Amino acid sequence: MKKLSIVLLSIMISSYCSFGQANLLNVKSKKFKTSRGLKIEGQVGFLEVPENRKNPSSRKIKLKYVHLKSLSKKPATPVIYLEGGGGVGTTEAYNPKFLDDRMEYLEVADFIFIDRRGASDKQLTYIWKEGYPTNFFVSEENANQHYQEVAKVALKRFQEKNIDISGYNIEEHAHDVNDLMSALGFDRYTLFGFSFGSHIGMTVMELFSDQVERAIFVGADAPNQSFNFPSHLDEHVKKIGTLIEQEGTLKMNAQDFSNLVNKTLQKVKENPVTVTVRNPLNLKKTDLSIGAFGLALILRLDIDDSYDVPVIPRLLHSINNGDYSMLTWFVQKRMTLALGLPGQGINQQLASKASPERWSTIEKESSKSVFGNVVNFPFSAVKDHWPKTDLSFDPTIPMKTDIPTLFISGKLDCRTPVQQTEEIMKGFTNAAHVQVENAGHEQAQWNGDVVNSIIPSFMGGEPVESTTVFYSNIKFIPLTGEASGHPSMK
Repeated sequence: MKKLSIVLLSIMISSYCSFGQANLLNVKSKKFKTSRGLKIEGQVGFLEVPENRKNPSSRKIKLKYVHLKSLSKKPATPVIYLEGGGGVGTTEAYNPKFLDDRMEYLEVADFIFIDRRGASDKQLTYIWKEGYPTNFFVSEENANQHYQEVAKVALKRFQEKNIDISGYNIEEHAHDVNDLMSALGFDRYTLFGFSFGSHIGMTVMELFSDQVERAIFVGADAPNQSFNFPSHLDEHVKKIGTLIEQEGTLKMNAQDFSNLVNKTLQKVKENPVTVTVRNPLNLKKTDLSIGAFGLALILRLDIDDSYDVPVIPRLLHSINNGDYSMLTWFVQKRMTLALGLPGQGINQQLASKASPERWSTIEKESSKSVFGNVVNFPFSAVKDHWPKTDLSFDPTIPMKTDIPTLFISGKLDCRTPVQQTEEIMKGFTNAAHVQVENAGHEQAQWNGDVVNSIIPSFMGGEPVESTTVFYSNIKFIPLTGEASGHPSMK
């Protein structure tokens, strides 16, 4: 009987581990497989935390995590990966191909994924089910007006569901990370943040510096850089123009490409064009008007992905010549921007806010840029119509730290460009910067040298120097004629 009691107690502990305000739930051992059949020992579970630690009556939420065990007999400090975008990182562990790409890291240390709070909670995404705003893509004014209405209704729905939207901010994210690592028994760890994951990672460094041994940030986005400068997008057009000129396929120089961008935006501004797409909510065909704002928004979202960059000149050329088939494909891809509002994503960005000086610069630049202020949509649309979230520190103050940090930037990244990382590094006294030629925002961390050598060496405590490495050559798709290489041309 005594032995049975001990076994039952052990099971209870493994399925429900308490740690302060945070608890580990449904902890299970699991083997993960690479595409070659190699088995990786791991653990899967959930971290239960308050939705808002400052609110004693806050509801509880659960965040999934996956803990992959190192293949090394003497592993280095464990690494926790903080995903960008939607924040769901644990799916990588279940994908043999993604797991292949992490093998060099597992040779050095344990690798842990955590899903960002709210990332998998469907209640936090409000879907606009009224009629589709057919003039949404015509102008920034139209888009802002619609999104403000969506935000108004969404906030009411969140309140009705007893959702404390103010709990979704970088401070709470940082506590989630530290609580998980503490609950797993690690008092020191290495941060690995991509895009908004770096935004969270730097907050962890700010609040829990004694627990952070080192940090890796790809596509770095500091807490004081929550809103972006329009000039970064203008400069990016020049970079692509230079690439086009050097590559030679299009027989176009850098100024020709800038002129093409400006000419096309002006054309659809003066005479918005109509494309027919399917509303993803009901699959009904819908005619949408596309003006300069809509085209600028599409370019902003796809012009720094090296997968899409090669087709951008052809897209612009086709629009100029009255062919909207490629544009239709891109609009179909992005039309959900008018339909959904991710409450956690909106709040976490706005909670970080921007200093008055930074916002003043943004407004000045947007008035001069051919892209306006699309780099900050939809956050700019609702920032004055959303409840304020107060943090315990001022995120607009640049960070200062001596924690060893490795920054990795794609030189074709205009969301978190090289110059933004260089600005961050002014406060980092022990940092290296690896720049990846021909890599956009999504590609920088997948460069061979970065994956196989630079990051594993840094994880293991070896010194890493600032350097430049190369992704892959970009070959632009011809402006006319039969061509392939991008789904928008099918």
